[in-house]
This record gives sequence, C-alpha cells and structure tokens, in this order.
Amino acid sequence: MITDLTTTLQQVGNTIYDVFVLPGDLVLSKFAAQAPLVATKLGILGDDQSDILPVVVSLVIWFLLALVATKIVKIIVSLWQNIVRIVGAIIRTISFRILVATRNFKTGLMCRLRRLIPRRSRSVDAATEVEFDNLDLAVLRSAATCGPGFATSAPELADQFKLRPRRIQRSLDKLSSNKMIDHVAGSTDGFETYRLSQSGAHFMAMWQRKARG
Repeated sequence: MITDLTTTLQQVGNTIYDVFVLPGDLVLSKFAAQAPLVATKLGILGDDQSDILPVVVSLVIWFLLALVATKIVKIIVSLWQNIVRIVGAIIRTISFRILVATRNFKTGLMCRLRRLIPRRSRSVDAATEVEFDNLDLAVLRSAATCGPGFATSAPELADQFKLRPRRIQRSLDKLSSNKMIDHVAGSTDGFETYRLSQSGAHFMAMWQRKARG
C-alpha cells in the first residue's frame, strides 16, 4: 500500500512538473524550429539540452502570465465599479426626480384643496376672541349701515348715541386695533374718520347669523 501511495505521488509530481515546464518546452521548441543553428549553439537542441532551461523559461512565462492576469482582473474590477457607480447614479437621479414630482404634485393638490375650502379671515378669528361691549357693537353696526365708501367719526356717532365723542373714540380705537374698521384720510372736528373694513363686514355677518340663530 505504501508503494502504491509513493507511485501515485510520483505520478502527481511528474504531472505537475510537466504542466509547469510545458510553456518553456513550447517556447524552446518554436525557437529551435525557427533558428536551429542558434539553438544548437545554445544547447537547446540535442542531448546537451539543459534540464534547468525549460524550468527557467517556464518560470518567466508563468510570471508574465500572472502579471497579465492581475492586470486583467484589475481592469475588470475597475470596469465593474464604474458600472455600479453609473447605475447607482442613475437610480439616485430617477429616485430624486420621482420624489420631487411627488412633492410638487402633493403641494399642488394641497393648494387646490385650500382654494376650494372657504377660510375665515384671521382678523375675524382674532375678533371672535375679543370681548366687544354693547357700545362697540353699536358703533360697528352704525359703521356698517353707512354703506360702502362712506365714513364716520366720533362726533357724528356721539350725536347719534347722545354720548361724548371721547367715549365713542375709545370704541373706535378698540375696533381699529382689531381690524374691524379702517382709517380714512380726513378728520371731523379733530377726530379721525373711519369706515367698515372687510374683516368688520365678515364679523358683522357672522354676528348677525349667530343672533338670528
């Protein structure tokens, strides 16, 4: 059994050696065929051929093949990395454009929905949180009855309500600070003039609906 194992190992070793020196033998045989005289002088032909020469030539050839294989592997790896990088960039670009298009569609849809939903003025919302007394409401109602384009002032309202203009002016200042009335150019007896604002008109309409309900 030991003899068979030794024989097998020798056969494997010989096979490996034959494969290893095959490139050297091929190169030397081609060289001998192309330049027989030079090959004879170098001892490549005939019985004087050195056993080390095919090994050396094969070693050089295998080394060169290893360098070429390494270079090819590097080129393939670099090409693959470039392909992966390009594909990744394309995927990221497509994803970004889809995300932007989705956001734009969402924003446009929200804007359309907001236009369809009626919204109260911020001034009206703020005014509903302010407590107006009966005089404030009466002054605002009187300003509303003047009609669009007409203005009123503290002296005029004082004559109407039989109160002092200073008292009426305090209500006018309160209504003006809450955007219920707007200042108008001009004055009456040193008092500023006012007219109903758009927010005041909305507030009056809402207050009247509540009063009716």
